[in-house]
Amino acid sequence: MKVVIGKFSNEPFHALSKKEVSLLLKIVPQEWVKQISSVVLSSKIFKKTKLVKPVEYTPTTQQLSIYSRGLVREDIARLVLLELASVSGELEEIQFDKASNLNTVIKPYIDKFLKARF
Repeated sequence: MKVVIGKFSNEPFHALSKKEVSLLLKIVPQEWVKQISSVVLSSKIFKKTKLVKPVEYTPTTQQLSIYSRGLVREDIARLVLLELASVSGELEEIQFDKASNLNTVIKPYIDKFLKARF
């Protein structure tokens, strides 16, 4: 799977590095990433876009786009994990009004990610 970083020359920086994104993709079940062919760490600043959320999957291109510049590392990691679980269908059976259930699904992976040293 290809991970691409958009080029930019000024702050704010990405919340996640290419290495951290690769780790997230490795620690989740293979079913979560099998529909993704590329990941883009966009150079665009989320606050300046009209997007609803900073992590989006596009099924037609099988691309996961991450708009993390200036955002918090742990928050973006959680959103990436939630999007991966969603793409795989893992979240379909969970009631969306129960945030604790969503966190339960991704908790082992976010814990593993946060323990890793970069």
